[in-house]
Amino acid sequence: MANAAADLSWGLTWENDVTAADHEALGALLARCFPRSFTPFGPGRSWSSARPELRVVAHADERRVAHLAVLRRFLRVEGRDIVVGDVGLVAVDPAWQGSGLGAHLLSRGRAALDDLKLPFGYLTCGEQVAGFYATAGWVPVSGPTRMVRADGRVQVYGGVSMVLPVHAAIDDWPDGQVNRNGWEV
Repeated sequence: MANAAADLSWGLTWENDVTAADHEALGALLARCFPRSFTPFGPGRSWSSARPELRVVAHADERRVAHLAVLRRFLRVEGRDIVVGDVGLVAVDPAWQGSGLGAHLLSRGRAALDDLKLPFGYLTCGEQVAGFYATAGWVPVSGPTRMVRADGRVQVYGGVSMVLPVHAAIDDWPDGQVNRNGWEV
C-alpha cells in the first residue's frame, strides 16, 4: 500500500446504477470508516441522510476501499441561491488510511465536480479533519450551516463548513449563514 494509486480501479457511478451488491459493499466500507455513526450503515444501507446522486469509489481487487458522494443542490447564503456539489461520506478504509489514498479520492472528487460544471463543492466536517480538506484546496467559510438533521429537526451545525472553488473564484462565495435546506449527504 505504499503507493495508493497502484493496483486500484476507480469508478464513477450514478445512484440509479448502484446495485444491491454495491450498496452492501459500500455499506460495509462506511461502517468500517464511521464506526460511531448513528446511521446504520451495512447491508442495503450505503447513505446517511440524503442519498447522493453520484459516487466516486476506489476498488482494490473486489473490495471497496474509498468512497466520496456528491449531490447537486442549491444552498441559500444571505438571500442568494448558489448551486453546489454537496460532498459527503468521504471515506477511506482504515487499512488504507495514511497511504495517500485520501488525497487521490479528493482529486477524483474535484474532477467529478468539474465534469458537472459546478461553481463550488461544499461540505461539512469535524475540526479534526478540516486540515486534510484544506490541503486539497477546500476553504473554510465564515458563516455557520443550518440544515435538517436525520431526525427531521433543524440545527445549526457546530463543525466546519468548507467550499472548494471549481468553476468560480473563492471571492464569489458570499459571507454569512449557509442554509442547506435539507439533509446532509
